[in-house]
Amino acid sequence: MYFDLFVPFPLAETAENQNKGKGKGKGKAPPPPAVLPTSCWTGVEPEDKEAFAKRVGLAGHLGFNVIAPTVVRDPEAHACPSPFVTLPFPHLDPRHPGESSRTGESSMAGPSRSQVLVQVTRYHVKLEDARTNPIVGANTDVFRNYDIISCQPTNDKALQLACTDLSNPGPNQLSIITLPLHERPYHFRLNRKQIKQAQRNGVVVGLVIPLAGLIILATSIPLTIFHFQMHKTARRYRQNWMSNAREIVRITGGKGVIISSGPGGGPASVRGPADLVNLATTLGMPANVAKDCLSLNGKMVLLRAQARRTYKAVLSMPEIIPPPGVPRLPATEEASLKNPNHTAERYVAPVEASKDAGSVGSKRAGEAGEEGKPVKKKYMADKRAKKGVPVGPT
Repeated sequence: MYFDLFVPFPLAETAENQNKGKGKGKGKAPPPPAVLPTSCWTGVEPEDKEAFAKRVGLAGHLGFNVIAPTVVRDPEAHACPSPFVTLPFPHLDPRHPGESSRTGESSMAGPSRSQVLVQVTRYHVKLEDARTNPIVGANTDVFRNYDIISCQPTNDKALQLACTDLSNPGPNQLSIITLPLHERPYHFRLNRKQIKQAQRNGVVVGLVIPLAGLIILATSIPLTIFHFQMHKTARRYRQNWMSNAREIVRITGGKGVIISSGPGGGPASVRGPADLVNLATTLGMPANVAKDCLSLNGKMVLLRAQARRTYKAVLSMPEIIPPPGVPRLPATEEASLKNPNHTAERYVAPVEASKDAGSVGSKRAGEAGEEGKPVKKKYMADKRAKKGVPVGPT
């Protein structure tokens, strides 16, 4: 089972952006009435919907079994509410049997009904500092509707915040930290201790392949100045990405890393699982560790994300099921285990009195010997008699 946990989802244009240039008159126009969306495709442009359907269909054709439609946001203090009222393609998810496609999804040139794709939701935000950090307790109800929370730190302070505070277990715990590998060589230091601390908390490092690094110019196209500049930019992006990715592999040892095709607007931006495994081996990973980047690590991310959503929740009482051949507990003991307030008669083994209890004695107060005297005094009298010391009346 292979995981592609970064598939950018097109968002609908908000009412604020639509009315941005319409308030230049004498008075402000009244806000339009709020319309509750009935599907995740509400307000999405048909071109964006068609491109996303082709992207998902190609991912399923290449062999991915789990995809994550991702909401990508710029640095902001407010979290974006989840647009996934319904899944993009519920008829492909085995967790929703019997659900048919809605809002004309069957007419799009996307994934076929024979494919099986598990769809999980992800919220991805660029992180600059703590002041524009949406991953706070006030947005817990918003993040509860997302399966995965991830961030992309842009400076040293943001990386320290993501690896220490935001990676601690809690209802808003990060699952993935994505680093900008293609833009430039690192202008901030990668602290090994910080990244190891984040990995101990279950956070993985995401390697996203940029679209510009995949551009290959055909020889039949005449090279113009624009094509030459684009080819030069793509070459620089590839060099930066390879050097920075090798640094990540060196720090982490290849463990706790996932690889995704990343954003892009065409089939050239999508790579299959075998191609990504081959690319990971060129970064210095062993073959088994490179395969875990596409399979095992993604599964662990989803399991920890599920635990995040049930943080401090009430779980059911476990039932004790003995192995075959072992008798079950009596009804009274089983009821006492399930209900702490249940009072049941407990069997107490009788304790036989020692024959020489009078000679040995005890230090507990209130205990008496054979003659009605305290055991401690009788023990001291016997000890003096053995040593030849005369014992007077007590």
